[in-house]
Amino acid sequence: MRYIMAVSIVAASVLLTGSVLAQPNAGLSSAETPEQASPPETVYVARYDPRAFSNSFINIVKKVRPSVVTVTSTTTMRRMVPSFPLFPSPFSPWGSRRFGPREEEYERRGLGSGTVYSSDGYILTNNHVVSGADEIEVVLSDGTRYPAELVGTDTRTDVAVIKIDAVGLHCISMGDSDDLAVGEWVLAIGSPFALSQTVTEGIISYLGRTDIGLTDYESYIQTSAAINPGNSGGPLVNLNGDLVGINSAIASRSGGSEGVGFAIPINVASRVADDLIEFGSVRRGWIGIMIQEVTPQLAEQFDAPEGAVLVADILGDTPAERAGLERGDVIVTLEGREVDSASEFRNEIADFQPGREIRLGVMRDGDRMSVDVTLDRQPEDLTAFSSTDPGWTLSSLDVAELDELGIINGVLVSSVDPDGPAAEAGVKSGDIILEISRVSVSSPEEVREVIRSSAGEVLLLVLRGDHTIYLVMNI
Repeated sequence: MRYIMAVSIVAASVLLTGSVLAQPNAGLSSAETPEQASPPETVYVARYDPRAFSNSFINIVKKVRPSVVTVTSTTTMRRMVPSFPLFPSPFSPWGSRRFGPREEEYERRGLGSGTVYSSDGYILTNNHVVSGADEIEVVLSDGTRYPAELVGTDTRTDVAVIKIDAVGLHCISMGDSDDLAVGEWVLAIGSPFALSQTVTEGIISYLGRTDIGLTDYESYIQTSAAINPGNSGGPLVNLNGDLVGINSAIASRSGGSEGVGFAIPINVASRVADDLIEFGSVRRGWIGIMIQEVTPQLAEQFDAPEGAVLVADILGDTPAERAGLERGDVIVTLEGREVDSASEFRNEIADFQPGREIRLGVMRDGDRMSVDVTLDRQPEDLTAFSSTDPGWTLSSLDVAELDELGIINGVLVSSVDPDGPAAEAGVKSGDIILEISRVSVSSPEEVREVIRSSAGEVLLLVLRGDHTIYLVMNI
């Protein structure tokens, strides 16, 4: 399955009138009284009004279309191409240099959609529609063209804000993506395949879709409304014509819509957009912990509920360290609400403003406790803090295991994230880490301390089978 950013979406409703048809004492035997018998089954009769069905779409589109724009971008690219003279001469003073590659410039044009976010020219779109562009142009619904400037982008959510020099624009009305329900009808509008102002309809297929692998912070609205290349940045609206999502990508084997599209919830997108407009960057809350989700196996080990968040590591000089959180703590509630998944917890923390104090419900050694944490602002560059998580799970070896292997120290690599630095360096599950940067290690804690104090590359001495090998890992 390929996930395709929809660069190059609102709902239909069947109007139903429900009538409950039931007869008094229906289905009772002669020995039963109405009080003794089970209530009759409720029957709903739907009456379909095709005119009202069509008019509902027409009214939504009339309301929304003036706020939908087409966004085009031009980016200057460079590539190396071979160069061969038509009539090479052995007497040429340039010799063989004329046969080498040469650099060539060309223009890459992108097409997407956008939504008028404010009447004074701010427009909401996707980062991948405008990122890196040398020139951006916006085409309004009436065909008017404006050059646009980039206000700010956020790669972690794929949200961007651009601005045109115009006032009195038709601004879309804002909805609340937290109020959406699976099965709810939605409409999508955009410029798929350069066909501006195209309208498609569908339903909400799923809410809070994560692990798509497109951005850092994912909680997508999944919809059956047709989204195609060119729809990116366009609005997903409900039956009131309110903006509930920003269309972003599709899952497709063919490159076109197959009924699985993804939109960024507007509550996420607007929070990012407001920060980009006011500050030029996004201000996210941050605790400073490495986390993993409590799996069924970990739930047994920690006597904790599945889906809770396990604190795998505490980063130095962070809110978590100052608040007294410890490695091995299990976070079960956030602000009194149960934690359902690590990704949801991560998204909620990022959505809080820096400086806010939050309360965590924590399980530690079987006891429940509350921990208050005052959030910092998430650093723009997390590289300095990511060195303790190269994408592996480590386990200690006891004396008997060390004796069996014929070694005096070492740490077992239990699993490896295929997308992490460890996997890139060639580390495999089952490897034994003997040394890091020529320092012997005997526990996961020692591994983390050595890596944390290192910078750039680290040299690993690994026991694999009966032989040792050296590997270089970038951190």
